[in-house]
Amino acid sequence: MPRSLPRTMPRTILLALLLALGQLAGARTAAPLPAPAPAPAAASPAVPPPPSAKRQRELQAEQRELKAKLAQLKKSLASKESAHSEAADALAASESAISAANRHLQQLAATRRQVEQRIAQLRASERDAATAQDAHASRLGLALRDQWLLQQRPDMADAVDPAQAGADQRDGAYLDYVVRERLRRIDQLHDQRTQIAAMAGELAQRGSELDRIDADERSSRAQLLKQQAARKATLARLARDIAVQRQSVAVLERDDTRLATVIDQIGKVLAEQARHRAAARSHPPKETGAGRPDERAPAEEAVEPPASARFAHLRGKLVLPVQGPIGSRYGAARLGEDGQPQVGAPAWKGLFIRAPAGSQVHAVAAGRVVFADWLRGFGNLIIVDHGEGFLTVYADNETLLRSVGDEVAADEVIATVGNTGGNPQSGLYFEMRYQGRPFDPLAWAVAR
Repeated sequence: MPRSLPRTMPRTILLALLLALGQLAGARTAAPLPAPAPAPAAASPAVPPPPSAKRQRELQAEQRELKAKLAQLKKSLASKESAHSEAADALAASESAISAANRHLQQLAATRRQVEQRIAQLRASERDAATAQDAHASRLGLALRDQWLLQQRPDMADAVDPAQAGADQRDGAYLDYVVRERLRRIDQLHDQRTQIAAMAGELAQRGSELDRIDADERSSRAQLLKQQAARKATLARLARDIAVQRQSVAVLERDDTRLATVIDQIGKVLAEQARHRAAARSHPPKETGAGRPDERAPAEEAVEPPASARFAHLRGKLVLPVQGPIGSRYGAARLGEDGQPQVGAPAWKGLFIRAPAGSQVHAVAAGRVVFADWLRGFGNLIIVDHGEGFLTVYADNETLLRSVGDEVAADEVIATVGNTGGNPQSGLYFEMRYQGRPFDPLAWAVAR
């Protein structure tokens, strides 16, 4: 049976307790942590697992190559089309700037949420540690009192009642253990609070970071308002010219050719990258049932994608990127201002889905962004490569939320709806392509 502590021990333990309680009181009087501003709730999209280090290096190299090729293509298109200046070109700078400002504001909002969540975690840890310390200190005080009362019994009482003396000895030994355990736990909790107090520097840094975010948000909003005003003024000045040019068969044909050229160039770069990856693995790229990736038919010809492709499992289940009524359908004739089909104008190669400005645009499947820029005739445009020759095209956006090379998950928000590029209506122009050739999204899609 363990022996009880000597009668001098309660005084030693009591002094230790008083010292611990004094330290807790000192910690409790420290300056309180700053309370963060309430953060709006936000759902985070599913994020694909990070690639291996080797694959990450490959992706970065491919991203640099694709960006370089697109930059060359942009210069080439500008040079070839210099003789065909359009009124909508005056919107390019302001619409690109509006997209950049909106994206920056969204990034700042995400950073703000992370900072505020970290501050909230630190404050919760501090509260939990303080509550646990108080509870342990209270129980320790009761244990010390009981031990002291037991040891105040006179020695004669132990001689008169030996059984009671044995019980007292057992109780005293147990209480000694309880007191020691409580002191140990208080030491641990005090260490924890010391560590949390040491985070005060981080909290101050986080507070300064929030101040910088506030200033950055104010600057970005001012820039956004400035560019929106510039765009509004340009539209008011050139609205009629833009409307007339959008009805021009020649302009529509150039728009179609321009997008086809961009997609064809992207397809060639992706095919070359696929060959390089296959060569590194020492086997040729897999065929998809419609020829090798670089064997591309003219973009204006429709195509029926092979059922053997992995992307084909989305047939009949693909959710359209934005919710809204269909304004124009794949294969339909383009209508003039009089509501009649335009003679000689190219048919629609995708869907125009009407939606309010600012609505979220979702990727229809997982993939990689291979184009994200303003393009004449299509405004702020984003193109996602889904592999095996499948691309999806999202045009007329107000804001592009992803950049070239970004991996995106199915249903991830990649843009917001707008009416850029001179489009008079707010909505999303959406195409699906296989080997550069368009096919009907409605044959694959269900309503969002």
